[in-house]
Amino acid sequence: MRENWHADRAGKWTSYWKDEVHEPSALYLSTKCIEISGQEKKELEVDVVVEESIKLVLDGRHLVTLLALPRELRELAAGFLVCEGVLKEIGDIRSIRVQEDTVFCESTMGASGLELWKEVRSSGCIGIKSSWEGIGHLSSNVQIEKGVLLNAIEQIKEWGKLWRRTGGTHSSLICTSDGEMVSFCEDVSRACSVDKAAGAALLSGKDLSNCALVTTGRLSGGMVAKAARAGIPIVVSKAAPLSTGVILSKMVGMTLVAFVRKPNLYIYSGEERVV
Repeated sequence: MRENWHADRAGKWTSYWKDEVHEPSALYLSTKCIEISGQEKKELEVDVVVEESIKLVLDGRHLVTLLALPRELRELAAGFLVCEGVLKEIGDIRSIRVQEDTVFCESTMGASGLELWKEVRSSGCIGIKSSWEGIGHLSSNVQIEKGVLLNAIEQIKEWGKLWRRTGGTHSSLICTSDGEMVSFCEDVSRACSVDKAAGAALLSGKDLSNCALVTTGRLSGGMVAKAARAGIPIVVSKAAPLSTGVILSKMVGMTLVAFVRKPNLYIYSGEERVV
């Protein structure tokens, strides 16, 4: 059994992960590295997560190339199109077809609606401030208990198998105000993990106005904009917020919670939704 190098150093998952079976078909590659600890050197066999370029074609036009984990590509495409504001809602997507490293999408608006878009190569978060003007105010009155948010962060650790093996992914989940998980996704990009989780939830027909997005990534303006366009009123991370994220969350009436680590969490806007 390969040494669980990343999880061992995290200090919590040693016994849990070593009981799990190595998956030859999983999206990580085995490689060797040299560990230097004090004066000692040791060769380790470790796992490195896979990153690939994924092309998104909308209505016959190459819209964007995303650097992402090459799985859950339908969810990635659906989430990106809605969360980046290319399309207003999931119903604007007529079809999604995956062919190798390309996702072909057809919309109800046709190519004429894409004049303002230029091809972008990105880790998944465009985050242009000028695009914030089209984001509507989040009027949801949903409330969520602090314990639900703390538990959701723990769920991310439980479900993040690729992170535990490689240390190279971000995770995002969407849960209801009662803590029921709606979707969970990992990706090499924090933004793509959000797109995938949102895309999975939207494709399932879930109303996200009663939900929270819980993620491991920093909360920038681009990340907040994604959640807002998907209609998610509560965004939570174990990582830090950035100034643009705080500013935009207040503009759109979102609840923004960061540095969530038991027993503490820190609310930067919309504190009335956390009880």
